[in-house]
Amino acid sequence: MQKLKQTLIATALIAQPLLAQNWYEKMDVGPAWMNTFGDYYNGQKRIGAIKGLSIDLGDGWRALFDTETLRLANVYKGGLEWGGTPWTGQHESYVTLANQESVLVTDLTSGWEDESGSLEDNRKIKGHGDMPNGKFTGHYRYDRTVVLEYTINETPVLETLEKKGEDVTRSFQFGKRANPLVFVVADEKTAFTVGSNGASAKSESGLDVIASPGIKLAADLKNPNRLLGQVAKGEAVAIGQIAFGKNGKPTPSAKPDFKKLTAGGPGIWKDVINTEGRISTDKAQAYVTDLVTLPESNPWSANVRFGGFDFIDDDSAALSSWNGDVWVVKGLKGDWRQLKWQRMASGLFETLGLKVQKGEIYVNGRDQITKLIDLNGDGETDYYKVFNRDVYITQNFHEFAFDLQTDKEGNFYFSKGSPVRGGGRGFEKILPHHGIVAKISPDGKKFEVVATGLRAPGGLSIGPNGEITTGENEGSWQPCTKVNFVTAKDAPVFFGTEDSRQSLTSAAFSEPLVYMPMDVDNSGGSQVWVPATAKFGLKNGELIHLSYGQSSLYRVLPVMHQGRRQGGVVKLPISLQSSAMRARFHPDGSLYVLGFRGWQTNAASEAAFQRIRFNESVGLNLPEKLEYTSKGVKVTFPVKLDEELANDPKSYSAQRWDYVRGPQYGSGEFSVDNVDKPARDTALTAESQSHRQRDTVVVESARLSEDGMTVELEFAGMKPSMSLKVSYDLEDAEGGILKSDIHATVYGK
Repeated sequence: MQKLKQTLIATALIAQPLLAQNWYEKMDVGPAWMNTFGDYYNGQKRIGAIKGLSIDLGDGWRALFDTETLRLANVYKGGLEWGGTPWTGQHESYVTLANQESVLVTDLTSGWEDESGSLEDNRKIKGHGDMPNGKFTGHYRYDRTVVLEYTINETPVLETLEKKGEDVTRSFQFGKRANPLVFVVADEKTAFTVGSNGASAKSESGLDVIASPGIKLAADLKNPNRLLGQVAKGEAVAIGQIAFGKNGKPTPSAKPDFKKLTAGGPGIWKDVINTEGRISTDKAQAYVTDLVTLPESNPWSANVRFGGFDFIDDDSAALSSWNGDVWVVKGLKGDWRQLKWQRMASGLFETLGLKVQKGEIYVNGRDQITKLIDLNGDGETDYYKVFNRDVYITQNFHEFAFDLQTDKEGNFYFSKGSPVRGGGRGFEKILPHHGIVAKISPDGKKFEVVATGLRAPGGLSIGPNGEITTGENEGSWQPCTKVNFVTAKDAPVFFGTEDSRQSLTSAAFSEPLVYMPMDVDNSGGSQVWVPATAKFGLKNGELIHLSYGQSSLYRVLPVMHQGRRQGGVVKLPISLQSSAMRARFHPDGSLYVLGFRGWQTNAASEAAFQRIRFNESVGLNLPEKLEYTSKGVKVTFPVKLDEELANDPKSYSAQRWDYVRGPQYGSGEFSVDNVDKPARDTALTAESQSHRQRDTVVVESARLSEDGMTVELEFAGMKPSMSLKVSYDLEDAEGGILKSDIHATVYGK
């Protein structure tokens, strides 16, 4: 049914342009847009660039630069064929450039010859990752002019493109060159004729190319349909240009001032959007929810589904959106009557994580971690500097890069999904960085895998002592949503998805802290640790789990039993307007929560940024400690309980059940007390969600401790179970109602 629903939605989205313009057709993504792009080559649709940078040249002209191969993939005038989950909602699709009539196009080779003179794809994994002889290091924006920055054979290069009439000019600044440099200019169906002095070339299909004195044109001896550009070696910085077009002899543009273009220039997001926050006056709840109103109405039709954030200071925060924007909001310290929003960056690749480190903003996209640098202090990013881009990716719709966190040493972490097939079952091509937790050194130079075996983690957290936690999502090898929890010394660890086991071929499955049924969490988000400065009703060092799917927050109750880490969760009484994807504590002790609707969730609205304040006058009466005994459980509350109800076994109920971990999508629920082996075996070969067999656990006795705050429950048999649900209906000593459920996992008797 879910797959049918997705198909119907996708069909509706395809049909909509006939009726009205879609939001994504209106959105100004900026002059440079990072994404995976399809395009056309010799009439055939292909992946033009897995890590692509689309450059808006104005007047409907576009260029595509492949930041892995460092080649100019195409230049054309025309539109886009929309696709991709963040844009149209479609699975198994991507944005494709409608360049069937390209002015210039190149084949899927390296953009520059290596020192042996080869253009072959000699990467460790063919088709993926940076070429060994080149590295994209970032791009600058000056007004709407884009300057590319990269190195080739250890030579630093700056490049910009400019359209003038029907011609386009590529302008280069080359640093010191120990050897000549050779790059691909164009690939045509028909052969090139190159002038005797190498200053001009023409293809039989009509492409004319003119080169400046710093560049010599030559036909490729191995491929006469390919035109090359050659740059002589030299000690001094050199400027070179090539101009091309199909409407007569092209005219090169004026030589650019690269020093000026890379020093910070005019802003393009000059409008500041004012919104008024909504501060709750509710005094009856333990947690009060305030709403930071979003700049949903803005001049650029930008979709503000924010998926990452961090505080810059106590008055401002930076937020990154799923559709590639970064905004800064100011006014959080005041009365919220005038929150000021400024769009500071755009065109990033599905940015679902952001971290402010030492006052600098880092954003995690699918292609790289980018450091955003404002060179002239106008609040807009002038330099999109690559911090780390070692991650391997494919065009798969599902391999999201979730979150961005740091440990106390300054190392960065993010989690990455696996390339699930459309509909959610099974996986497409697995690369070494699918389904992992990545650790990047403080200087960005070292990329390390510290966990594997994830499917769709949603987010992660790094604890005060380097603990690593992640969420997860039901699917192949993942019977249900769960909270993974390991210490720093445990790494590297395997979290269960066999297809993304990676190099940990013999590693044991690191079972989660707790499994959660679908009605508790059907899609996990990140986690957040409670700091000493928090004013949140929880203790320093506690862990909160965010449910993206159920738009809820859970207090995690860790248990160390028989030397093994395990535990449970209990829902915090917090109402959210959208999903719970990211959370951070503000310096004032409140908790800010961010979420949006992008895939399956019960979120009431498309996006929300909210502040959660603890109401001390009401207090929190939830369990604060969980323990296991050989006969049952102990539950400790922060208040004294009504003795009569607490000692009555009828005030409690319990259930337990198991799941089956296997290659099928998710798992049903299976009896622990009456093991149905045939049913469990069948669950390994066929989906079993319809199998629902929970055991009723008899609560034989309940005993309240002398201090009146801990209840010890004795069951008619305590057994290991992947899920144990303990429900209670109590009152405190003052008559206040205490009623909720604990969902726990028990690994030993």
